[in-house]
Amino acid sequence: MSPSPTIHGTGFKVNLSPHVYDRFDSPSVEEVVATLRKPSCGGGSVTIPHKESIKAYMDELTDAASTIGAINTVTKCGSRFKGDNTDWLGIKNQLERRLRGRRVDDLTCLLCGAGGTARAAAYAMKQMGARRVLIFNRTASRAEELALEFGFEACVDLTSLQRLDKLHVVVNTLPGSTEFTLPDTSVLTRCKPVVLEAAYIPRRTAFLRQALEAGCEVVEGIEMLFEQGCAQCEIWTQKPAPRSQIAQALLEALFKAGSGHPAYAKMEPYNELPTSLVAEAAKARSNALILMSIASIAVLTTAVLFMRRKQVSKRC
Repeated sequence: MSPSPTIHGTGFKVNLSPHVYDRFDSPSVEEVVATLRKPSCGGGSVTIPHKESIKAYMDELTDAASTIGAINTVTKCGSRFKGDNTDWLGIKNQLERRLRGRRVDDLTCLLCGAGGTARAAAYAMKQMGARRVLIFNRTASRAEELALEFGFEACVDLTSLQRLDKLHVVVNTLPGSTEFTLPDTSVLTRCKPVVLEAAYIPRRTAFLRQALEAGCEVVEGIEMLFEQGCAQCEIWTQKPAPRSQIAQALLEALFKAGSGHPAYAKMEPYNELPTSLVAEAAKARSNALILMSIASIAVLTTAVLFMRRKQVSKRC
């Protein structure tokens, strides 16, 4: 199950949008499209395995979706479908936040995977101005095709990473169930790249544990999901996403992980919380305190005015 209903339900509620976000599971892309065509449906998120196949049913694509070749966001205008991709924003925004303050010359990246999310990551790296991107995939031919398309390099042998003198970013888009790890962690220990794991089930994949043990700063899959979900919220509502409120609701929901709640049954409890979500949620609490302070000042001002009026009336 996905935390996405928590993200979008909160976004719609805070933005006073009359929408409901619900799940629809189907192995058939035709069934997904049939659901989207219903008059009561205004759009939707698209997940694996339909991100690439649903492209054929779109009447219009954004530049990002067209270049990436994978869609995770659909909006409707009458009977027309518009396909978009916010995965790349989820990756780019989180990585740039972590790289801020670091001195980065000639951004060098490693991308693991060659599917729809990997394509979004490649696009994000291109937008970040990466000078060198190495792409690894278990099926080498797919890595070579993706590298050729984006002007990057295929990495056939992961042991060759030991020869790198710099590595700033690593993004893993291989399924969390694969237990994928690097055969040698010396490049992680030496270069200390920012490591982003796209999978959020399990929370700590073998690859993410490897990065943490090497002392790397990491971006968890749930943080990427939050970021791309906020971008989707803005597309559907045409309003700024209430990021801090969404983060707070998501953190509260994550405490339900492992507690029998059906939406989080496959997720482990989040005893140690993701840093970016905590920072965003803190803004909600800070804003609430500011509002309380403003309200207190307003009450105090009203009381002073009332007292002054009373004193004036007494003198009269």
